[in-house]
Amino acid sequence: MFSNNFWHTVLKRPQHSKIYNIMRNIFLNILILQYIQLVSSKKSYRVDHHLNVLGNTEWETVPINLKGKSKLSTLYTNVKSIYNKSIGNPFNKYMSIGNHEYETADTPIQTVEEPVQSLTNNKLDNELVGLQGKDAFKIDFNCKIKNSDVCRKAENEFNRAANAISQVLMIYSGPILINATLISFCELAHSDGSACNADDPTRRKLGQAYPYSSFPAKAVYPEDGDTDSYLYPQALLRQLVIDSDFPDFQSYDITAEFNADVNWYFEEDENDRIDDDQHDFFYVATHELIHGLGFISSWRTLLDMPFEYLTPRAKVGVAKGENIIMGWYQMQIFDKYIQLNKTGSYLKEMGKKIMTYENSGEMIKQDTWLEGFHLSESGQVAQEVYDLATSGKNVFSIMSLDKDLITYLQTIKNKFVAGTCMGHIDNDEYTNKPDFLLRPYVPKGEDVDDLIEKGSFSYLSEEEKKQKDLWYKTAFGPHLLAILETIGWPTKHHPERRVVEVINAGISQQIINSWNIILIFIVSLYLILF
Repeated sequence: MFSNNFWHTVLKRPQHSKIYNIMRNIFLNILILQYIQLVSSKKSYRVDHHLNVLGNTEWETVPINLKGKSKLSTLYTNVKSIYNKSIGNPFNKYMSIGNHEYETADTPIQTVEEPVQSLTNNKLDNELVGLQGKDAFKIDFNCKIKNSDVCRKAENEFNRAANAISQVLMIYSGPILINATLISFCELAHSDGSACNADDPTRRKLGQAYPYSSFPAKAVYPEDGDTDSYLYPQALLRQLVIDSDFPDFQSYDITAEFNADVNWYFEEDENDRIDDDQHDFFYVATHELIHGLGFISSWRTLLDMPFEYLTPRAKVGVAKGENIIMGWYQMQIFDKYIQLNKTGSYLKEMGKKIMTYENSGEMIKQDTWLEGFHLSESGQVAQEVYDLATSGKNVFSIMSLDKDLITYLQTIKNKFVAGTCMGHIDNDEYTNKPDFLLRPYVPKGEDVDDLIEKGSFSYLSEEEKKQKDLWYKTAFGPHLLAILETIGWPTKHHPERRVVEVINAGISQQIINSWNIILIFIVSLYLILF
């Protein structure tokens, strides 16, 4: 009797209520998926990077939001992100969850059973061809100044820089998508319209670039046995073999800004020469793009405060008006290979010890977190790293894949500057040598051609000269290419593609499991029937 009355009630509903229920069902399903995302967000699957002309690049875990937004606001942000990626992004036709249609066929894959060895030059020339030109890079160039001639020159130089990189790296999956902007840093720093005088630090900042997003991933066939997860910049990750669900690749691979207040030199023809007070735009653009490809370190003073602690990045945010900390980001893949030059031990091991402190993902008030860190073993290790990093020159280095080149990273005695130290090669060691490009200080009055000529070949060892066919008479020296190979970039000397597994590679990994599907089914059935 109850059953008959029940179905009579359901079938008696007017037709328009079915449409209403369908719409309500769809909307509630979206809310359920959003709620499950938020609940599961402690294990993040993407880290977005935001450039800041006034300070260090900001990191944000996605989909979690720590800045006090409501769930509805967070839902709007995610929907807007989907719109921008699929509709609003001018390069959406180049985005895909799999390997791009331009990808070259039959590229070597590194496996534990059959590791790929370096190939001979003849084999490389005949069989392996990376993407070149516009197939390798697509640039969305935004010029925020009124001088159209400078805009045109800057865009041309930026394209030239991207093309130069495609000559030395094997870009298998492309195009690499870049969002580049030429804008007055003074105007960015003084949005209130106040004056930007000649001594303002923003005038001295030439440019900045960073991966648009990074993804936590771990090696599937690690030669060193390290299966911990590290953050892989999106441009690099796309070149690798992903042995898992694909992540939610973002609209761009690299984000870059260049300062329109700088007196730039643009190479228009062979008769132009750089003036003593000019900086070479091509040099700076190429330098910054290399950072965007993954030449970046996570190490910095704790919370960017004046503590004598050096740590990987902590997850910081604001909840209910209070500063909170929620554990640690994974270290960048670049950090995996940093060694203590005197002992040969890896800095990552000290990083892992530091990151054992309060890494459960729970929100902790910043003051409480700091009090505990000061007294912890992790705090002691962080002090040791700081003391090492500020002890002088040639403290940290990165070994090449072939174990024949050691590259020293920039350090400064009694001082640590985030972004400069450990994120560049040593300035003094590589001045007047072919590896000038990733030094931290960009000289005035010299363009790339001048520096190539000054990069004396006679100073190099036989090991440095071995692969000169890859870099000779270019802006890319043997040490820079060795580091890019080490972190995973394929080159003609090491064309193999590493195999990685992305951690929490997409929303589906967080929401598609038995209990969540049952929950959604029950709620959907209830809405349809009642």
